[in-house]
Amino acid sequence: MSTLQPLNPDINLDVIRAPAVVSAKRTDSFDREVQELEKDRKKLLNLELKQKIGARQAYTLAIFGLATAWIIGIYLLLVFEGFAFHCFHLDNSVLLAAIGSTTANVIALLFIIVKFLFTEKNELL
Repeated sequence: MSTLQPLNPDINLDVIRAPAVVSAKRTDSFDREVQELEKDRKKLLNLELKQKIGARQAYTLAIFGLATAWIIGIYLLLVFEGFAFHCFHLDNSVLLAAIGSTTANVIALLFIIVKFLFTEKNELL
């Protein structure tokens, strides 16, 4: 077996040294930095929770109002159609489309809003 010879025999590889080993001990400055980062994280988490509570209060009334208006609107549409109020008449397909599409849209909207605002995510904790 032959040993590997450097391509250039003038290169001295003995000058290459391993880097100094860094201590794995925690320093006071590191501990302070970790504490500051933890304080910042808690402040941001509190701010997020405060914003969610405010949004929940505002959107709860808005969601209730929207659902109530939808129910009243569909009810009036059915009453006007049923009693032919002032010669009000809609074709059955139009009536079904109006009831079905508005129902689907309102339910989907409510689902999205409620799912976002009223679910707890503990991924930041």
